[in-house]
Formats: sequence, structure tokens, C-alpha cells
Amino acid sequence: MKRRLIDRLHDRLWKEYSVRKTTDNFATTGRAGRHGSVSGTMAWPDACAILADGESGSHGFRRERAVREVVETLGPSDGRYHARRIRALAPELLADSRLRAVDEWGNPIRWPGLLLGTGVPFSPTTLRYLSHALWLRDHRRVKPGGTVVEIGVGFGGLAAMNAIVSNAHTVLVDLPPVARAALRMLNETSLGEFATSADETGPLDSFCVVSNYAFTELTSDLQDHYIDRYLRASSTGMIVSNANVFSRSIGGRDDAALVSALQAAGIPAKLEREADLLGPSDHLCGVTLITWGRGTGP
Repeated sequence: MKRRLIDRLHDRLWKEYSVRKTTDNFATTGRAGRHGSVSGTMAWPDACAILADGESGSHGFRRERAVREVVETLGPSDGRYHARRIRALAPELLADSRLRAVDEWGNPIRWPGLLLGTGVPFSPTTLRYLSHALWLRDHRRVKPGGTVVEIGVGFGGLAAMNAIVSNAHTVLVDLPPVARAALRMLNETSLGEFATSADETGPLDSFCVVSNYAFTELTSDLQDHYIDRYLRASSTGMIVSNANVFSRSIGGRDDAALVSALQAAGIPAKLEREADLLGPSDHLCGVTLITWGRGTGP
């Protein structure tokens, strides 16, 4: 995919700007990590443990290198792409006070609204979460007031957006300190009623499984565990797959092998390479979309 000059310019400026704004207060200690996932052995779970245990405030959390390497990964070209989708689908949400509260939480590095086309500054990552939540709603993956099982929850951004867009409740499936850190964010933005950790959730009926990148950053053994525990019973689901980037290094499955494993488990999965959910950096990295269930387009 050939990148436009304006996108290359935005992302170059972002890189120079964000390097100066990134902080380094968390280091990898092994205290909270786990082998079997790409992020499990990075400083990210340790940072979440410190936040979840109240040893650090949330202000500036999303500027930390340990956090930016895992969840605050997008630049302005992706932010502009997702902003265009939001303006076309639900422009009123850009002025929603709940969205602003989530975007301001953790004081992330933002790009000017004039350059994003949003009127006010946003973190590009926030815009992706909102864009994904709108896609899940409009493709009838997440029902109004429905339940989402999210595997790999980041700082809770997608759970927050599914609450704002669809009034949906999310079951947070991740390392315990990561889930607890996400719950802290949701509580601090007045959205705590819309999520619970997997350990505190009883049997589920109809639900949608979503995983932004995280599922394809797991070993095949962990993937099988989640297939048996959640994906088999789900009514619909979506995996944004970066297997092209990480599957070999972590011992996971590539896209074809993952789709085959899902189908062998009775899950009618299909692979898409050109879905409008995928932004510029997704296409550059060979990211794909894997979906299943009864969802249909708008």
C-alpha cells in the first residue's frame, strides 16, 4: 500500500513530537508478566500492576513508554482515517463528554483537532477504539445492551467505547493486573458499571468475542484455551489479526492456520483483508480481520 505524502508528513512529525513527550517511569520486573503472549514479558503488565495497586496515579499513564509500546501505538494517519469514519457514522460522538473523559484519562499524547478533522485534539488510539465500536454496532456484532467478551483489554479503551456506543457490558479477559488497571480507568471515567473481570463473571448466554490484535499475540496453546472457554460459545465475534507480525516469534498461528483451527472448533470464521475497519498502518503491516457469527453489514 502506497502511503500519501500528507500521511507520511503527519507521522514523521508525530514521531519527533511524541519521542519528546514519552516518559520512562516503569521497567520490566517480571512481577506481573506471563510467558505465552508478546506483551506478557514486557514492562506493560508491571505498569498495570503499579496502577491497579494504587502505587501510581493515572495522570500521565498513557504517556509512559511501557504503555505506548503496547496500546498507544497509532499515529496521525490512522487517527485521521478513523476520524473520517466517525464523522460519517456518528459525528455527534466527537462532542460527547464521556468520550472526552476517556480520551483525557491518562493524559495521552494528542494530535491537534484541526489536523485530525475532529475540532479538538485526540489521541489517535482513542479514535480507533471509537471507530471499532461503531463498526461492531453497525455490523450487528454487539447488540444494544449486549455482552462483549474482550480478550486483551489494553487500558480499557474499547470497553469504554462499547459502553458509550452500544450500552454494552464487557467481560475483561487478560492478566489480572491488566484487567484491574482497565477497571480503574472505567471507574475513574464513570463507566465502571459496564465491565467486570473474567474472574468475577458467571456463566454467559449470548455474547460477542472481540480481540484487537491480542489474540494473535498468544501462543497456540493459549489460543486453544480461549477457543474452548469463550469462542465456541460465542454468538458472534471479531479478531483484528496481526499474526503476520507476531505469530512466528510467539509460537502462534498464522491467519490461515487460525481460521482453520476456528472452523475445526465449529466456529464459522472467515478472513477479510480489505475491511473498512482496518486503517493505514494495518494495511502496511498485513493486518487482517477474522469474523464469525450472525453479524451483517449496515
